[in-house]
Amino acid sequence: MKINSQTKISILIKENEKTIDAIASINPHFNKLRNPILRKVLASRVTIEDAARIGKCDIAIFFKKLEEIGFEVEINPILKPEKLEKTKPMEIINAIQQAKVTSLDVRPSLAKGNDPFKEIMGALAILQDGYALEIINTFEPTPLIKIVNAKGYVSMVKNEDGVIYTYFLKTDKKSETSIINNLVVKVSIEELEKEKANCKKEVHEVDVRDLEMPLPMVTILKELEELGAGDFLYVHHKKIPQYLLPELAERNFKTWIAEMDDENVKLLIHH
Repeated sequence: MKINSQTKISILIKENEKTIDAIASINPHFNKLRNPILRKVLASRVTIEDAARIGKCDIAIFFKKLEEIGFEVEINPILKPEKLEKTKPMEIINAIQQAKVTSLDVRPSLAKGNDPFKEIMGALAILQDGYALEIINTFEPTPLIKIVNAKGYVSMVKNEDGVIYTYFLKTDKKSETSIINNLVVKVSIEELEKEKANCKKEVHEVDVRDLEMPLPMVTILKELEELGAGDFLYVHHKKIPQYLLPELAERNFKTWIAEMDDENVKLLIHH
């Protein structure tokens, strides 16, 4: 099989199961691929180029390891560095240079198993005009970036010695209305149960209330990937999964949400 920088890790694994050991040997970070649940959810979203960036290693190392187990690398598969770099928003660069930055370190919250989403959104709500919010974390918060960008913010990510700094700054430019608005409906529990009762296909049920992060999101996505055509997924959750909603909308799932109380939320998800 011929591969290049944009080949998905899931395709490699499907073609050759030795891929898992080959990639794991590059960096301990990739041992996560040995977890069947994480592998099923994450591998389908990550390309060889993405994996090299996440593992902070030369993409050529990936190609060498994959060639050793039988893959054929396409000629000149690596883009020039300048083409791989994302344009850095000047608004954020200027704010940093002028020391107009409010910093929020969410690592302590995550270490305790808490979701810092509300804390981050609260910090954005009181952010002064012209200031950038700096989120300090150990990984790139891709779902959060999607949500905040949809609200009219520009963003920038910087990696320094394994610490990830994500910056957000409000601009005058309005982003297009997120498709989330059309695919997520907040209803009463009575309305949700009525919608569930009217389901013409099978309704699968999953309870993620006792799972630690990020297993609730991982479990729900795994269930959805195995869902039959036209079937529904009924989810018992402790909170509205803010990080999950953009992912569901991107996949064109419609989600009904009913908040019972602070620790009990029901979701009905349908493609």
